[in-house]
Amino acid sequence: MKTKNLFGILILFLSALSLTSCNKDEEGFSKEEIQQMLFDMKGTYHGTVQVDYYHGASITELQNAIAVSRDSLKFNMSLLPYVELISDEGLSERLREIGEVEVVAGYDFHQSDGRNINFGLRPKDVDVLGGYGAPSSIRIVFAQTFGGDAEVGNNFIMFNISPLELWVNGKKYEDFPRLVYHFRGNYE
Repeated sequence: MKTKNLFGILILFLSALSLTSCNKDEEGFSKEEIQQMLFDMKGTYHGTVQVDYYHGASITELQNAIAVSRDSLKFNMSLLPYVELISDEGLSERLREIGEVEVVAGYDFHQSDGRNINFGLRPKDVDVLGGYGAPSSIRIVFAQTFGGDAEVGNNFIMFNISPLELWVNGKKYEDFPRLVYHFRGNYE
């Protein structure tokens, strides 16, 4: 009887061990899966950017926007939507002079079924140097909570990027309006 109970417990233990060792979801994607997703998303996407308040109305739609996907995402973000929203005339003029900045963001893949890829974006801060007699230095800090989707078969990508903070000559600009840039484009 004791041997039968020990044998039963051993079988249950081995069954539980084999089931838990098959679960690959906890570890994320393999190196090969990540390389395949990067390859599937690789390209230059042409589309539009809808600029909206973080919680609110639409501000503008920018045409002829371009995003390039390789090992990371590169996106030219226009600063012109901020020009009308910032009350400081000197800062507003500085943003108008800069015009647009290149945002580089790493991918954080969440889900993929081979046709659709869901990802988070980890944009790097953007620094525009100035100072010492030149115009003000500008630093844009981005939210790390946004991302997007790619439809591999349709050569389509969409994503959101949101500047979180604006620093001018090392000081945080407190009245910085929170906007979200929503890109939608196709690979051509």
